[in-house]
Amino acid sequence: MKNFRKISVTLLLIIMLILSAIPANSIALSSIKKNYDFHYGLDVSTWNNSLNMTKIKNAGVEFAFIRVGWFDSEGGHLDVRFKENVKKCAENGIEFGIYVYSYVYKADDTKKCAKWVHKQLSSMGNYCKNKKIIPVAYDIEDSVQSKAVSKKKISKNNLLKNVCKFCDKIKGYGYVPVVYSFQSFFEKYLDISKLQDKGYKIWYAQWPYYNHLDTTVEKEMYNGEIADVWQFSDYLTIGGKRFDTNVCYDYFYDYSKENSKIKVEELKEVYSLNKETVKPSAFKVYNGSTLLKKGKDYKLAYFRNDRAGTAKLKVIRYKNSKYLETKTFFFDVKPRTPQNIETESYLNQIGISWDKSKGASYYEIYQLDENDGKYNLIDTVKTNSYTNSDLQSGTMYDMKIRAVYDKNDKKYYSKYTAFLGHTKYPKLTIDYVTSNAKKSATVKWVPKEENCTGYEIQYATNSSFKNAKKRIINGITRKRSTFSKLESGKKYYFRVRAFNEIDEDIDLDKVYSTYSKVLNVKVK
Repeated sequence: MKNFRKISVTLLLIIMLILSAIPANSIALSSIKKNYDFHYGLDVSTWNNSLNMTKIKNAGVEFAFIRVGWFDSEGGHLDVRFKENVKKCAENGIEFGIYVYSYVYKADDTKKCAKWVHKQLSSMGNYCKNKKIIPVAYDIEDSVQSKAVSKKKISKNNLLKNVCKFCDKIKGYGYVPVVYSFQSFFEKYLDISKLQDKGYKIWYAQWPYYNHLDTTVEKEMYNGEIADVWQFSDYLTIGGKRFDTNVCYDYFYDYSKENSKIKVEELKEVYSLNKETVKPSAFKVYNGSTLLKKGKDYKLAYFRNDRAGTAKLKVIRYKNSKYLETKTFFFDVKPRTPQNIETESYLNQIGISWDKSKGASYYEIYQLDENDGKYNLIDTVKTNSYTNSDLQSGTMYDMKIRAVYDKNDKKYYSKYTAFLGHTKYPKLTIDYVTSNAKKSATVKWVPKEENCTGYEIQYATNSSFKNAKKRIINGITRKRSTFSKLESGKKYYFRVRAFNEIDEDIDLDKVYSTYSKVLNVKVK
């Protein structure tokens, strides 16, 4: 957080201009390594000027902590952007919390601070009426408090108790109490475990971003084991503006405590991520028993609907263009169905590849068992290619594949994509070609022992087999064929391949072996 106490307007503007011009180390949410359990957000104040919350939402921001102001021995000082930021967040469906920057440490002052914060939130009417899911953070990090401890004006234990007095007061008003500070302040002056034992949420600041996964402690913070919200950077850039950046976790906002009569009907449970975003449209919205009209009575805001998993839908209700309330709903999104499957045939293998499915953690590959007519899972892979091995040669295989998104052992499955692939035969062996009678020639080959229903013989008067003729020989046991009415004195070239008839109802009705070597004979 930033200390804004007693900075002149001119100096404030100069600092803002300097910071807005700093491109170094700026980051975008799209560049941050994501875990789909995490939700990314900002903390905002007058320092950020007027904000385009629609642009911020579209950048991937799901929540914001809004500064209500600061509190010192003289009382509360309202952030001039507080009301504007609350309205913009609510009207865009962005989750929000509140924070107050503290310059006090005495018990009476901390309780007065809580009362003042509650007064400001109450003045927001419908925007802040849903108290049970609004986190209110006490931002304690100033030298006023640290010097008070070092000069023995207050003990660390009493400082902690007074922070708890603020939190208890806020909780009594119906909000969710949160304590914010940075790493060294927590370590020196506040015992996190004691705060957590009392049920307060922890908002922990530890920068910089580029080290945020480098140590065990930071990994624990990033996975919610130490903090409920982690402020990991002050260099997030959206639309040329720089923000403090936070991550919170699935459990932080308790939507079950939302107080609203809004309900939706005919919203399906699961949708496929076969487009860039999933926006179900065939559902109805009611306020109690009254059917609402989209665009007139409400609008929708979507979050996390561009990925597999659980997406969030906000219904934002209005009356005569006046904001009334917001209600949260969820729906599941399946990963994209595997597309553009291609197969490549080998002797006892089938190579399979497909386009990567958006949202997939891995893929399941199934093969049909001809004996019982069931598809059996043969393997799972994380890449978008697979080799199905140890197969019979010259055989068609019926397979299917689906994408899976696995989040904390909850699995989201795409639809199946079915496909066929076949293996090749080894090259057929030809024994000889001979001409023992006038205008005739006999071809002999080694018959196949498996997966063969016949043979195809090609013959021509040139080795390139231009304008070649062919003869089909049905029956696996056949091993020779005699050709008559050939031209005497001419050389004929012959080659043979085996085939296996598959299914006349599909495009590939036969699987062929590779042609034998070419033999020739001069016809008598």
